Parts: sequence; structure tokens; C-alpha cells
Amino acid sequence: MKKLLMVLLGLMSFGLMAQPDDDDDDVIFYEDSQVNHSRIMLALNLDPNFTDRRLINSEIPTGGDFTLSSANAKGSFQLNYGVDVFFRVGSSLAVGLGVGRASSTYSVDNALYHGSSGLDSTLVNIESKVGMYTLPIKLNFSTALSDVFDLEVVPQVQMNFLSDYENSIIPLNGGNIITQDRSDETQNITFSVGLGLGGTFKLSDNWGLFVRGEVKYMLSPMIDQRGYPRETLLSGGLNLGLKYSF
Repeated sequence: MKKLLMVLLGLMSFGLMAQPDDDDDDVIFYEDSQVNHSRIMLALNLDPNFTDRRLINSEIPTGGDFTLSSANAKGSFQLNYGVDVFFRVGSSLAVGLGVGRASSTYSVDNALYHGSSGLDSTLVNIESKVGMYTLPIKLNFSTALSDVFDLEVVPQVQMNFLSDYENSIIPLNGGNIITQDRSDETQNITFSVGLGLGGTFKLSDNWGLFVRGEVKYMLSPMIDQRGYPRETLLSGGLNLGLKYSF
């Protein structure tokens, strides 16, 4: 019995030594855990847009420093910027919080300026400059249309912290320009709502380039005082930037 057992062990050892060592036939399995499933995304924004002023309810105030001939104003182009951090909560939804800087410049023609005393009214043009810090909260709904492009719809609510508000009062009779700083009279916080529509082009597994059309509307006036125009802002343009998935 012992001799038979020794013979069997010897045959097994010989068989194991005779197996070919061919690394080319090795099979490599890729597990799902090796695929990047990061939930955190960082987006750098550059927003070229056109901003115009609107009067709430198109109301033209009486009294105060100015009497406006109409509710119309002339807007302008500017370049805003910011950064967003998104957290993916599903395959097609991400929630983002951002911070940015925005500005606007607009003008009103043929207004009657009464001055601080209300006397010696003068016909003027008014150029206004507004600056603010922004804190947007965004929802990013995305659908993959191909391996390299995602269609996206991005509604948002934005908090605006106004920091600068300045009027340049230009008399039409050629008099001296009057600078009026009303930054301290602005509301501390205003709110805007917006909507973006576009998509992201995937440059690699981590990087993406997004291009969206975007509109925003400020819901409350920048200065809320008796006799002063209840001005709000409407903007439209592009939301461009780079996105990185960690």
C-alpha cells in the first residue's frame, strides 16, 4: 500500500512540472470597481451675456431724484465668471453649489434730474454700473446622447449679494458729469432664477467642455425706496466652461 501511494505521488508531481508556463494565455478580468464612479465634479464657468434693466410692473416712479420719460433702458455685454461644485445623486441628476462675480452696465436716456433740492431740473442721460457676488444653487439633468456628448438642462436659483451701484448723471446741456454712489442703499440680498440648456463634450474620462445657452431674471428690485425706480435685471447669453470629475 505504501509503495502504491509513493507511485501516485510521484506521478502527480511529474504532471504538475510538465504543465506549460505560457503567460500569453492568461485571462485578465476587469471588475466594475475599477471603473471611475466619482460623485464629485468641479466646474469652472465663463459667462458672456447681455444684461438689460427692467422696471418691476413697468412702473415709472414720481418724486425722488429722477423723472423717467419711459421704462426703456439700454443694456450691454459683460463677462461674468464663477466656480461650481456638483454632487451626483443619480445617473442623470447632479446638485451643485457655486460662487461667482457678476456685473452689469445699462443706460437711461432723457431723464429729468431734479438734484438733491428738487430745484433746477435738468435733462440728463444716466449710466448705471452694478456689481455683485453670486451664490447659485443648480440642478443638472443630463442624458447621454452618445459616448462623447451629454445633453443637459440646468435650472437654478441664485442669491445675489450686491456690492456696487453707481450712477453717472450726464447733463444733455454739456454740464459737469455727476457721480452718484448708491451702493449702501441696495438690498443686501436679491434672488434670481435661471435656466440653461446645452451639453457637455467629453474630452476624456475626467475632463469635459460644456456649452449652454442661459437666461436669468432677478425677482426683486436692487434698490427698494420710495420715489426710486424699482430696477431689476434680465440677462441672456452663454454658460461656457470646463468640468472635472474626481
